[in-house]
Amino acid sequence: MNKIEEQLWNYIDGNCTATEKTEIEAKISSNLQYSTMYNELMAVHNELNLLGFEEPSMSFTRNVMEHVNLELKPVALKTKVDNRIIYSIGAFFGIAILGIFIYAISITKMDFDFKMPTIDFHLDKLVTSTSIQVFLMIDIALVLVYLDSFLRKGRINAQKKGS
Repeated sequence: MNKIEEQLWNYIDGNCTATEKTEIEAKISSNLQYSTMYNELMAVHNELNLLGFEEPSMSFTRNVMEHVNLELKPVALKTKVDNRIIYSIGAFFGIAILGIFIYAISITKMDFDFKMPTIDFHLDKLVTSTSIQVFLMIDIALVLVYLDSFLRKGRINAQKKGS
């Protein structure tokens, strides 16, 4: 809707101030575009007033609510994570960490020349910034999954207490 239509609808509906009313009346009498638009909008306004608006029956709300109550209520999805999956993922990462540690110890040189043994892990090739980032991303994803399940349990418990 453009500005002219908006001003004319406000004028027709009586939603404008006295100064705006006089300005619009002056524009209607002097400007051809305003007068044709005003005549069109008045025709629409008169047609709308001639229409008979139907009112719903007094029991309309009650009837609608009865039909809503007859509908089947949706069942909440109940997802359960199998603990064996969680334990297997944990075991996988535990074995992976243990394997990396054993590999690092196996490639080190141990010197026992009358001093404390030194373990040189040579992890320069094995531990790169990319591998650390991947490891941290996987750990963050696991923490978010655990946090999600923890929060869902709290919400389900709160819903059970409320109902």
